[in-house]
Amino acid sequence: MNSNDRFQPDDDDISADQPYEKCLRELRDLLRSRYPLVFLRSAEENRAVRCAIRSHDGCIDELKIKSGEICRWDSKTGFQKRLLAKQDSAATQWQQLANPPAENTHAVIHALNILQQQLQNCVIKNPDIQHTYILPDWSALIRTDDYLIARRLKELLLDIEDSRPRPYMTLIVIGADWSIPPILRNHVHILDLALPTGRELYDNVFSLAAENYELQETEAKRLAELAQGIPLQAAIQTAMLVTTRKLWNQPEATGKLLLEVKKQEIRKTGVLEYYSPQGDGLKAVGGLENIKAWIESRKIWFEQDLEPQMRPRAILLEGFPGCGKTFIARAIAQEWCVPQINFEISRLQSKFVGESESNTYQALRAIEASAPNILFMDEIEKAFAGTGTDSSGVSTRQFGTFLSWLNDHQYPIFFIATSNDRDKLPAELFRAGRFDEIFIVMPPNTKERGEIIQKCIHSHKLSPIDNFTLAELVKQTAGFSGAELDKLVKETKYLAGFKGTLTDSNWEQALGKINPQYRTEKMQILLQKYLKVLSDGGGLSASVDEPGFLNQLIL
Repeated sequence: MNSNDRFQPDDDDISADQPYEKCLRELRDLLRSRYPLVFLRSAEENRAVRCAIRSHDGCIDELKIKSGEICRWDSKTGFQKRLLAKQDSAATQWQQLANPPAENTHAVIHALNILQQQLQNCVIKNPDIQHTYILPDWSALIRTDDYLIARRLKELLLDIEDSRPRPYMTLIVIGADWSIPPILRNHVHILDLALPTGRELYDNVFSLAAENYELQETEAKRLAELAQGIPLQAAIQTAMLVTTRKLWNQPEATGKLLLEVKKQEIRKTGVLEYYSPQGDGLKAVGGLENIKAWIESRKIWFEQDLEPQMRPRAILLEGFPGCGKTFIARAIAQEWCVPQINFEISRLQSKFVGESESNTYQALRAIEASAPNILFMDEIEKAFAGTGTDSSGVSTRQFGTFLSWLNDHQYPIFFIATSNDRDKLPAELFRAGRFDEIFIVMPPNTKERGEIIQKCIHSHKLSPIDNFTLAELVKQTAGFSGAELDKLVKETKYLAGFKGTLTDSNWEQALGKINPQYRTEKMQILLQKYLKVLSDGGGLSASVDEPGFLNQLIL
């Protein structure tokens, strides 16, 4: 056997409780129920085709009907009919069903003509035979504005539905997503084929490595879990590369390779970025003690699977720019030892009708497949500020899709959003239960400034400063944001020169170069707004309260 063949999937190995098997059973039921049109939504064409073929064969077995005919379509040759495999070969044999489309003929119109002929000449005459037609990428070829093609397909579906006795004839469209033309929406059933789980990847890829390359079963399962979130074919290709490089006896190197592939798959969405959990976690964050305490108390609930409804789902970090909202989000992922996936939903929007919604769907599926994770959306108001006012309705539909997903998903995914101004956000985002908690992040108080300055000095590889100098710096930086404190330390280091020793003069010069943003008119308005939010109970303070400190910042 060729070493690459060892990683070809065997669907029979997939456990009954896996998403693939559930999709298989549902598709088989749809065939048995004589649904005329099914959209099998998946970006993995080969895997989806195998699922369709297995469902067809299973339908024949369960119905105990005479036989079945299954055909697949491609744009070059048209339809091919499956033949029985040769006795000495496990490979499926296919035979041309009809003449291929002529050079100047629309391939889909040509296919619809053949399907209409099949209905009249074969299907109606043999109502007890299951006829299944697999149509890859018709979801891309029949767009919302393809009125004539959509009408021709609808006429075919109506003929199938009106035939008596009702024939077993089902068209299975396969594609990543479909902006379904309005005239077809009452005739199509959408079925999702999820990305493979760690268990499916283990059954089809990594268990074979354990058998053939002396890989420990525990390591094989760990690698399978690490690979969760990438398509099956990408996992197979990666396994082939690991074999070629002879890395199976080096699990750490194999894990790094899988992680790179996973990052690539996430980035292919165009809107997601993947960060592995590397760092000191919450210990690296100065201040924000109330957030830290909340996160530490929820960690055990996020990790457990016995009560999924008790997992923490989302928090909003709202407040001053530069005060650690983005920094602590990364620290939470590190603390919980899960990857952080950054989501820029505004990059999903497309000029093509329906494509923005399709992109949103694909991104959410990739996020689910990579669970457990932290999903991070920075400055959420930029993504949803136009909701309800955009003429095309794209932002509104995206917002609705995302909120529905946020409410309904059952995955270990913790959503963290940041915002600088809640007034720009739709009111429904703040409905009770949407966020587990809203934390208001303000300029660091006295104790926090001391912690942040010391951490910045350490991160910039400077010698610790004495307590007197630290106290003076803390006193003179009231109102500074965390980012401004970091800038202060960096500027002081520049003034001291390369390998120089920090002096009081350096600190004084650096202080004179920084004009803290809280003094600006815009930030003063924001400061007063957030003081009112806190007093009205619109959120919890991210920091331990220092009486009178925030009021002192009002100029």
